[in-house]
Amino acid sequence: MHKRLNDAYGKQMMIIRKSTVEPVIGTLIEYLGMRKVNTIGITLANKCMLMAGIAYNLKKLIKYGRKSLLRIIISLLEPFKGHFFNYA
Repeated sequence: MHKRLNDAYGKQMMIIRKSTVEPVIGTLIEYLGMRKVNTIGITLANKCMLMAGIAYNLKKLIKYGRKSLLRIIISLLEPFKGHFFNYA
């Protein structure tokens, strides 16, 4: 394993893994208490992890993107304009 990680391909793959998926999963496990998934089956566990990832991303969006958050929410609601509710 050490030999595989020290070649050029292994180093490139570790850079990709460190920058995309693993920090989010690590944060969910360590700080948000998702050590255990309380569902039965792979599909339900996958759904639980997807929802946790979405919640994590929304939390970051709310924390760091306050100025553009209203604009993003309105653009997401644009297809439903006049169907369910009215907004300015």
